[in-house]
Amino acid sequence: MPNVELRSLSVCIQALQTAIKHNDFLSQSCTVDGDDYEESSYMYELELAKLVKVYQAEEKLGKTSIPLEDLLHPPFDELA
Repeated sequence: MPNVELRSLSVCIQALQTAIKHNDFLSQSCTVDGDDYEESSYMYELELAKLVKVYQAEEKLGKTSIPLEDLLHPPFDELA
């Protein structure tokens, strides 16, 4: 398991959720190429899934202070 600071991990999980929601909002604009935003959202979702797995492993070991279910907000709560 990689040596990751749990605080940084929780911040990244929250930031990726915000970035995905922001990209989804921007992709709806008529002035941008929606495919570009959808592609970056997809990449963010893949990374979010990886970070959630790492966080779940740390949570099972009792090393986290914030439950994963509190970090994930709809629709990302399905990853937990």
